[in-house]
Amino acid sequence: MRFLSPEWLEHMRVATATASTVVAVSVHQRVTGGPDGDVEYTMRLGDGAVRVEPGPASPPADVELSSDYATAAAINQGRMSPASAFAAGRLRVGGAVSSLVSHQEAFAEVGKLLARVAEATTY
Repeated sequence: MRFLSPEWLEHMRVATATASTVVAVSVHQRVTGGPDGDVEYTMRLGDGAVRVEPGPASPPADVELSSDYATAAAINQGRMSPASAFAAGRLRVGGAVSSLVSHQEAFAEVGKLLARVAEATTY
């Protein structure tokens, strides 16, 4: 499935359906310049579940991430870390950035669930 396609977002939703998390945090990602145009989605952790919601964040997310397609793809493929993308000015981060650090264990668990999605992704 192609990165950031509706099918890809659906696979993310299915892959995280078994997650159970006690933290409450949401991250909205906006990727510009992709093959299908700009794509936005929000990942919400809370109430013992993870939800992936396509489109603009409503209600607003705790953290906002924004990058171009090439940067998002490089991060998703593991060719670039989010920290190096941020340092290079290729990833913009806003909102409650400290929540990314304070909830890093929960994000690591979600990342494990998403590993199969990443393996099946084309760019």
